[in-house]
Amino acid sequence: MSEHQAQFEDLDASDLYFSIIAARYNGELIDVLIQRAVQTLVDHGANPENIDINRVPGSNEIPYLAGMHGLTGQYDCIIGLGIIIKGGTAHDEVIAHSTANALHTASMSTETPIINGIITANTEEQAIERVKGPLDRGAEFARASIEMARHKLEVIETLDELEEAEFLEDYTVSDDDDDDDLKRLFRKN
Repeated sequence: MSEHQAQFEDLDASDLYFSIIAARYNGELIDVLIQRAVQTLVDHGANPENIDINRVPGSNEIPYLAGMHGLTGQYDCIIGLGIIIKGGTAHDEVIAHSTANALHTASMSTETPIINGIITANTEEQAIERVKGPLDRGAEFARASIEMARHKLEVIETLDELEEAEFLEDYTVSDDDDDDDLKRLFRKN
């Protein structure tokens, strides 16, 4: 387990909308993930009314609902929460790989960030450590969702500016043109 969490600064969730899709399987631990994720979003200014929580049977069902929520355009970011614990067969590996791929595909196809908060563990003890331990994965997933929602909004703003300037169809740069417009449109914040 990595003990080197991402560092986040100045997260503001006050005007953002989130969907949390959580598995019922391993429900006691999932409930802790949900509680910590929601608390972190609220601590960073999210309105609790702007956080939708939906339960699905297991981790394998998370990508379907995440993709459907992404298609609605209602959410700035979606968080999928699940726990997969290794068993006596390779079932856990199949579910872990397929859900990771499906969440990534859903995110790209819907243009909505989807945080893969599906924890994999070899034992129940490892799962407990990842959920209730000092690293607080629920809070980590929430912070990542705020950052990705902000990235989404920034890119949309840039795309709107490009469309407004009719950049995609009409803007050409010659040797004599000043490229300040290009710098303004593509500057890093």
